[in-house]
Amino acid sequence: MTIKNRLISNIPLRLLGLLFVTLNSMPVQAEVELTGMYGGMYFSESEDEFEPDTGSKVKQSRGHIKGKFGKTLNEFLAVEGQLGVTTSSDDNKGIYTLSAFLRADKDFGQYKIYGLLGYSGIYAYEDDFEDVDESSASYGIGLDIFGSKDMAITIEYVNLIDTSVDGADANFGEGNLSFDTIGIGFTYYFSDETSRFIKNRDKIRSIRQ
Repeated sequence: MTIKNRLISNIPLRLLGLLFVTLNSMPVQAEVELTGMYGGMYFSESEDEFEPDTGSKVKQSRGHIKGKFGKTLNEFLAVEGQLGVTTSSDDNKGIYTLSAFLRADKDFGQYKIYGLLGYSGIYAYEDDFEDVDESSASYGIGLDIFGSKDMAITIEYVNLIDTSVDGADANFGEGNLSFDTIGIGFTYYFSDETSRFIKNRDKIRSIRQ
Protein backbone atom coordinates (compact mmCIF):
# COMPACT_ATOMS: atom_id res chain seq x y z
CA MET A 1 0.00 0.00 0.00
CA THR A 2 1.39 3.40 -0.99
CA ILE A 3 1.58 6.35 1.42
CA LYS A 4 -1.22 8.04 -0.53
CA ASN A 5 -3.55 5.05 -0.25
CA ARG A 6 -2.67 4.62 3.42
CA LEU A 7 -3.66 8.23 4.11
CA ILE A 8 -6.92 7.77 2.21
CA SER A 9 -7.74 4.58 4.10
CA ASN A 10 -7.39 6.50 7.40
CA ILE A 11 -10.05 9.04 6.38
CA PRO A 12 -12.89 7.19 8.21
CA LEU A 13 -11.16 7.54 11.59
CA ARG A 14 -10.45 11.24 11.08
CA LEU A 15 -13.98 11.94 9.91
CA LEU A 16 -15.44 10.10 12.90
CA GLY A 17 -14.02 12.65 15.33
CA LEU A 18 -14.64 15.67 13.12
CA LEU A 19 -18.24 14.86 12.22
CA PHE A 20 -19.14 13.78 15.73
CA VAL A 21 -17.95 17.08 17.22
CA THR A 22 -19.58 19.13 14.45
CA LEU A 23 -23.02 17.53 14.52
CA ASN A 24 -23.26 17.28 18.27
CA SER A 25 -22.46 21.00 18.58
CA MET A 26 -25.32 21.89 16.22
CA PRO A 27 -28.67 22.84 17.75
CA VAL A 28 -31.50 20.49 16.86
CA GLN A 29 -33.66 22.26 14.31
CA ALA A 30 -37.37 22.84 14.61
CA GLU A 31 -39.67 20.20 13.15
CA VAL A 32 -39.40 20.04 9.36
CA GLU A 33 -41.44 18.04 6.90
CA LEU A 34 -39.27 15.30 5.38
CA THR A 35 -39.92 14.02 1.88
CA GLY A 36 -38.91 10.43 2.64
CA MET A 37 -35.88 10.64 0.35
CA TYR A 38 -32.32 10.52 1.66
CA GLY A 39 -28.76 10.34 0.37
CA GLY A 40 -25.26 10.06 1.75
CA MET A 41 -21.53 9.67 1.20
CA TYR A 42 -19.29 7.26 3.11
CA PHE A 43 -15.57 6.60 3.50
CA SER A 44 -14.85 2.99 4.40
CA GLU A 45 -12.20 0.36 4.88
CA SER A 46 -12.93 -2.69 2.72
CA GLU A 47 -11.58 -6.20 2.99
CA ASP A 48 -11.73 -8.83 0.26
CA GLU A 49 -10.84 -12.40 1.12
CA PHE A 50 -10.58 -15.60 -0.88
CA GLU A 51 -10.44 -18.84 1.07
CA PRO A 52 -9.61 -21.77 -1.24
CA ASP A 53 -10.73 -25.33 -0.55
CA THR A 54 -7.04 -26.20 -0.40
CA GLY A 55 -4.20 -23.83 0.43
CA SER A 56 -3.87 -20.53 2.27
CA LYS A 57 -6.45 -17.75 2.25
CA VAL A 58 -5.68 -14.47 0.49
CA LYS A 59 -6.82 -11.25 2.18
CA GLN A 60 -6.46 -7.61 1.10
CA SER A 61 -7.57 -4.34 2.71
CA ARG A 62 -8.39 -1.26 0.65
CA GLY A 63 -10.03 2.13 1.03
CA HIS A 64 -13.59 2.36 -0.29
CA ILE A 65 -15.85 5.32 -1.10
CA LYS A 66 -19.57 4.91 -1.70
CA GLY A 67 -22.71 6.92 -2.14
CA LYS A 68 -26.29 5.93 -1.42
CA PHE A 69 -29.79 7.12 -2.24
CA GLY A 70 -32.99 5.83 -0.69
CA LYS A 71 -36.74 6.31 -0.32
CA THR A 72 -38.81 5.44 2.73
CA LEU A 73 -41.85 3.21 2.23
CA ASN A 74 -43.31 3.70 5.70
CA GLU A 75 -42.19 4.44 9.26
CA PHE A 76 -40.03 1.32 9.45
CA LEU A 77 -39.02 0.36 5.88
CA ALA A 78 -37.10 1.94 3.01
CA VAL A 79 -35.47 0.89 -0.26
CA GLU A 80 -32.01 2.12 -1.18
CA GLY A 81 -29.22 1.71 -3.71
CA GLN A 82 -25.48 2.03 -3.13
CA LEU A 83 -22.61 2.56 -5.56
CA GLY A 84 -18.97 2.37 -4.50
CA VAL A 85 -15.37 2.19 -5.70
CA THR A 86 -12.08 1.35 -4.00
CA THR A 87 -9.79 4.34 -3.48
CA SER A 88 -6.89 2.50 -5.15
CA SER A 89 -8.82 2.30 -8.43
CA ASP A 90 -6.90 3.53 -11.47
CA ASP A 91 -6.16 2.41 -15.01
CA ASN A 92 -4.38 -0.70 -13.72
CA LYS A 93 -6.67 -2.08 -11.02
CA GLY A 94 -9.80 -1.38 -9.02
CA ILE A 95 -13.05 -2.71 -7.62
CA TYR A 96 -16.54 -1.30 -8.23
CA THR A 97 -19.53 -2.26 -6.09
CA LEU A 98 -23.29 -1.96 -6.68
CA SER A 99 -26.04 -2.87 -4.20
CA ALA A 100 -29.83 -2.76 -3.78
CA PHE A 101 -31.29 -3.10 -0.27
CA LEU A 102 -34.48 -3.26 1.69
CA ARG A 103 -33.79 -1.28 4.86
CA ALA A 104 -35.56 -1.69 8.22
CA ASP A 105 -34.93 0.96 10.88
CA LYS A 106 -36.03 2.08 14.33
CA ASP A 107 -35.73 5.55 15.87
CA PHE A 108 -34.43 6.09 19.39
CA GLY A 109 -34.55 9.87 19.72
CA GLN A 110 -31.25 11.23 18.44
CA TYR A 111 -30.25 7.77 17.20
CA LYS A 112 -31.55 5.51 14.45
CA ILE A 113 -30.49 1.86 14.13
CA TYR A 114 -31.08 0.09 10.83
CA GLY A 115 -30.47 -3.21 9.11
CA LEU A 116 -29.94 -3.89 5.41
CA LEU A 117 -30.86 -6.97 3.39
CA GLY A 118 -30.48 -7.23 -0.36
CA TYR A 119 -28.24 -8.16 -3.27
CA SER A 120 -24.82 -6.85 -4.33
CA GLY A 121 -22.30 -7.25 -7.11
CA ILE A 122 -18.61 -6.45 -7.48
CA TYR A 123 -16.52 -5.93 -10.58
CA ALA A 124 -12.74 -6.15 -10.12
CA TYR A 125 -10.07 -5.59 -12.73
CA GLU A 126 -6.28 -5.72 -12.63
CA ASP A 127 -3.53 -5.82 -15.24
CA ASP A 128 -2.32 -9.33 -16.13
CA PHE A 129 -5.42 -10.93 -14.55
CA GLU A 130 -8.87 -11.74 -15.83
CA ASP A 131 -11.67 -9.43 -14.66
CA VAL A 132 -13.77 -10.72 -11.76
CA ASP A 133 -17.54 -10.29 -11.76
CA GLU A 134 -19.37 -11.81 -8.78
CA SER A 135 -22.67 -11.23 -6.98
CA SER A 136 -24.52 -12.59 -3.96
CA ALA A 137 -27.07 -11.83 -1.26
CA SER A 138 -25.77 -9.20 1.14
CA TYR A 139 -26.60 -7.68 4.50
CA GLY A 140 -25.50 -4.90 6.81
CA ILE A 141 -26.18 -2.83 9.90
CA GLY A 142 -25.83 0.88 10.57
CA LEU A 143 -26.30 3.68 13.08
CA ASP A 144 -27.40 7.27 12.41
CA ILE A 145 -26.45 9.89 15.02
CA PHE A 146 -28.50 13.02 14.36
CA GLY A 147 -27.16 16.51 14.95
CA SER A 148 -30.29 18.01 13.40
CA LYS A 149 -33.64 16.77 12.11
CA ASP A 150 -32.29 16.09 8.63
CA MET A 151 -28.52 15.50 9.03
CA ALA A 152 -26.77 12.56 10.66
CA ILE A 153 -23.38 10.96 11.09
CA THR A 154 -23.67 7.38 9.85
CA ILE A 155 -21.54 4.40 10.84
CA GLU A 156 -22.18 1.37 8.65
CA TYR A 157 -20.98 -2.20 8.16
CA VAL A 158 -21.98 -4.16 5.05
CA ASN A 159 -21.12 -7.69 3.93
CA LEU A 160 -21.44 -7.19 0.18
CA ILE A 161 -20.23 -10.51 -1.17
CA ASP A 162 -20.07 -13.96 0.40
CA THR A 163 -20.22 -16.60 -2.29
CA SER A 164 -18.67 -19.85 -3.49
CA VAL A 165 -16.36 -19.74 -6.50
CA ASP A 166 -16.39 -22.83 -8.71
CA GLY A 167 -12.89 -22.46 -10.12
CA ALA A 168 -13.99 -21.49 -13.63
CA ASP A 169 -12.38 -18.07 -13.15
CA ALA A 170 -8.68 -18.17 -13.97
CA ASN A 171 -7.90 -15.99 -10.94
CA PHE A 172 -9.30 -18.47 -8.44
CA GLY A 173 -9.53 -22.13 -7.67
CA GLU A 174 -12.57 -23.49 -5.87
CA GLY A 175 -13.34 -21.76 -2.60
CA ASN A 176 -15.21 -18.88 -0.98
CA LEU A 177 -14.95 -15.18 -1.88
CA SER A 178 -16.07 -12.40 0.49
CA PHE A 179 -16.02 -8.61 0.39
CA ASP A 180 -17.14 -6.35 3.22
CA THR A 181 -16.85 -2.71 4.25
CA ILE A 182 -17.02 -0.71 7.47
CA GLY A 183 -16.90 3.06 7.53
CA ILE A 184 -18.34 6.42 8.42
CA GLY A 185 -19.92 9.32 6.59
CA PHE A 186 -23.05 11.42 6.60
CA THR A 187 -26.68 10.94 5.60
CA TYR A 188 -28.96 13.81 4.60
CA TYR A 189 -32.75 13.40 4.82
CA PHE A 190 -34.39 15.72 2.28
CA SER A 191 -37.09 18.09 3.55
CA ASP A 192 -39.82 20.05 1.77
CA GLU A 193 -37.71 23.19 2.15
CA THR A 194 -34.72 21.69 0.32
CA SER A 195 -36.62 19.68 -2.29
CA ARG A 196 -36.60 21.42 -5.69
CA PHE A 197 -39.42 19.14 -6.84
CA ILE A 198 -41.62 20.17 -3.91
CA LYS A 199 -40.82 23.86 -4.42
CA ASN A 200 -41.69 23.70 -8.14
CA ARG A 201 -44.87 21.75 -7.44
CA ASP A 202 -46.04 24.31 -4.89
CA LYS A 203 -45.14 27.17 -7.27
CA ILE A 204 -47.25 25.63 -10.06
CA ARG A 205 -50.15 25.16 -7.66
CA SER A 206 -50.01 28.81 -6.57
CA ILE A 207 -50.06 29.97 -10.21
CA ARG A 208 -53.08 27.81 -11.00
CA GLN A 209 -55.08 29.16 -8.08
